[in-house]
Amino acid sequence: MGTAVRDFLGLLATDDRFRERVVHIETTSSREARYGALSRPLPDGLRAYCDGRGIRLYTHQCAAIEHLRAGENLIITTPTASGKTLAFLLPVFERLAEDPAATALFLYPTKALANDQVKVVRELERVSGIRVDAAIYDGDTPGGRRPAIRERSRVVLSNPHELHQILPWHAKWSRFFKNLRFVVVDEAHRYRGVLGSHMAMLLRRLARIAGHYGARPQFVLSSATLANPGEFAARLTGETAASIGEDGSPQGEKAFVLYNPFAGGSVQSVHSATKDLLLASVGSGCRTLCFTVSRKLAELIAVRSREVSGISAYRAGYLPKDRRAIEDSLKDGSLRGVVTTNALELGIDIGSLDGVIISGYPGTMISVRQQAGRAGRRSHDSFAVLVAFENPLDQYFMRHPQTFFPRPCEHAVVDTTNPYILSGHLLCAAAELPVNPERDSHWFGPDLVGMLEAFERVHLLRKASRGWIYAGQGRAVDTVGLD
Repeated sequence: MGTAVRDFLGLLATDDRFRERVVHIETTSSREARYGALSRPLPDGLRAYCDGRGIRLYTHQCAAIEHLRAGENLIITTPTASGKTLAFLLPVFERLAEDPAATALFLYPTKALANDQVKVVRELERVSGIRVDAAIYDGDTPGGRRPAIRERSRVVLSNPHELHQILPWHAKWSRFFKNLRFVVVDEAHRYRGVLGSHMAMLLRRLARIAGHYGARPQFVLSSATLANPGEFAARLTGETAASIGEDGSPQGEKAFVLYNPFAGGSVQSVHSATKDLLLASVGSGCRTLCFTVSRKLAELIAVRSREVSGISAYRAGYLPKDRRAIEDSLKDGSLRGVVTTNALELGIDIGSLDGVIISGYPGTMISVRQQAGRAGRRSHDSFAVLVAFENPLDQYFMRHPQTFFPRPCEHAVVDTTNPYILSGHLLCAAAELPVNPERDSHWFGPDLVGMLEAFERVHLLRKASRGWIYAGQGRAVDTVGLD
């Protein structure tokens, strides 16, 4: 185990401030990489990209490439830092090299993640020589740049909220939608519950418009580990999908510590305990990420930790340039510790970390594994510490660690039959293209005719020769929020 990680764990075992509050340590052994082979080599430019970075493809990356080459939809649920991005970028670029008109749409849950990932896409474009004119198209894109992106870009990075606004203007995007070959949904596990149901209907509207222009794109979902990946992909996209969850990437030894501030001789507040652990970790030489349950707590713990230099807060609400400065400083080592909300749970590149402190159970095992997985990239040794709150669930895990570590990830629930969500997106769809029950029941369900007639009675839809069209006042998309 690395020296800094070993020193921190040694401090937990010997220092009176910590020893009695460490209730369990679960150690995961290191694992060697498992490499795969492709049925046919990648194009020269993509091979040059991989060779120049010393990249050998893992088994799950090879499997992803073969599934996408075969025209299948795909969901990849291997852990954080296993190389999921490369697993879909290579086959997308391969297809775009084979077909000079082909396009791809990448959807990210946040603007910050899109801004981070566009650097990877453009570097692959530069080294491979495969011109895609990759561009971000979101609410921050200047109006003067938008026509050029619509006319020339073959890879567009955006987010669901922007796509919701784009679809009514699909005629301006006819070149892009006519040639759409891939829709990539990154961090797809974020789309659960109500948000997931909205996303499912949004993707159906997108597929419907692509079909209008003669395209049928493949869907690629990159996700955290889920209990039901195949079912989730089918509900989110309306299409069956192959599933890859077996990870071929290497893994260093990881110690996962359950830490209870309410154990031992004296009670300590969770926030003080978190601050002490962060200072001890940074003081041991560990690059550390500390997750909190709220923006206020992130700021509070960061302020209380400023007796040591090199610690900063990070959360949504910061200006983009300030967030990027913190990300870059953590990546290059000038920051040793960052206290954050779940804003950094996503796959933004912040380099390799030694440890993660999770202040309070974040509510799901999906989040626990995502957050803990931010430390120990590739084969580096690492640690994670879960600091318990006083609530019954956190304390139950502290008293029964044998129920915590084998606990499976949750099912991702998406309900495409919710009448409130379905009806709103039906109005949006009718504003985009006339709704034909024979053609569109695949997207909107068997009760489509009844909903259309109900909307006609209240003058929100009108039946025309080509189908039902939107007849309401104002823009339909402005009446439907995705949250």
